[in-house]
Amino acid sequence: MHRVRDPIHGMVELRPVEAALIDTRAFQRLRRIKQLGLTHLVYPGAEHSRFTHSIGACHVAGMLAENLERHGWQGSVEEVRVATLLHDLGHPPFSHAGEGGVPHEAMTRLLVQSGEIAAVLADFGFDPSRIAALTAGGGDPVGGALVSGQLDADRMDYLLRDARMCGVRYGEYDLPRLVECIVPGPDGGVAVLRKGLHAVEGLLLARYSMFQQVYFHRTRRALDLLLARVIPAWPVDPEEFLEWDDARAGELLRVDSRAEARAVWERRVPTCVVELEVSGDPAARDEADTIAARLRERLPSPPLVDSSASLTTFRPDGDIPILDGDRARSVFLASPVLRRMDPHVEVRRIYVEPAHAEQARQEIAQTRGQRSEEHTSELQSHSDLVCRLLLEKK
Repeated sequence: MHRVRDPIHGMVELRPVEAALIDTRAFQRLRRIKQLGLTHLVYPGAEHSRFTHSIGACHVAGMLAENLERHGWQGSVEEVRVATLLHDLGHPPFSHAGEGGVPHEAMTRLLVQSGEIAAVLADFGFDPSRIAALTAGGGDPVGGALVSGQLDADRMDYLLRDARMCGVRYGEYDLPRLVECIVPGPDGGVAVLRKGLHAVEGLLLARYSMFQQVYFHRTRRALDLLLARVIPAWPVDPEEFLEWDDARAGELLRVDSRAEARAVWERRVPTCVVELEVSGDPAARDEADTIAARLRERLPSPPLVDSSASLTTFRPDGDIPILDGDRARSVFLASPVLRRMDPHVEVRRIYVEPAHAEQARQEIAQTRGQRSEEHTSELQSHSDLVCRLLLEKK
């Protein structure tokens, strides 16, 4: 048994197969892939890697699987740990910000089923195809849920790790309590005992806050949008893909003369002149569209628009059953806190070149003034119509 020190979980024990996998070329590459892409340009401490996160997630997966085993699950703890350890192998340079072409989940499955990783798995008696399926949440329904699901080890580790490394408290929740309250679900997958409701609330609220304050910070989003315009298409061949990491991709940025590449490399961030929460608000969406159109028409260079389509649904895209005796209820019904939350948080942002920020603000003020006058006129017309109808009735 190998042991390593981890800043989040303390002393982490690794089994022989895990140590052998960590020593492969594909896994060592993760040392050179930052966990949060360009976030270190906003939160300087966010220099941690996919390497440390993967080891931490493997540790959490082991805790979860062993607890489920005590509750009667008969799956393989070892397979869950290994699949979780390997779940991020396919991330390209700059992590999610650099994703394009082959999704990282698909590249992960290719890497697990080929080359050195597949050979190590086979040497230790594991079926690479089974491990590949588990990395995407397939195969055993309980084991798959622990690797990629609403209560997976990936999320449980990255929230704590990202918060710690960014120097914020938003991602904190009660991991030990949550682990001990997760049990096999009545319809497959996993569920949470009623006594663990507050721990689940803590996890989901931590996720919500981290998305709001870190993952979709306005500066990081602007840099991500610029990066997306200049990154190349990464190779689809697994061996060629492994040649790419943050350092090599960063060298491409360094010598790229395009304005977007220079802005990212030199951290010249566009100015955010509009930030509107448009969740379920057609008027706010219309306002954002109107402002963007006016700025495209009036400014020397077009604005950079971060639309709601490129953000996320902050409530998870699935459900978490809460077990109360023989009854299972959605966490969003069982929790009075989550029951009152808006299921979507969508933000529309508009950025401009810093040199054009003042002109943009003037154009925005004029646009909003015109919209206010139009709205007042519409209200007056509606009021006049109501008065006429009332007079005609008399």
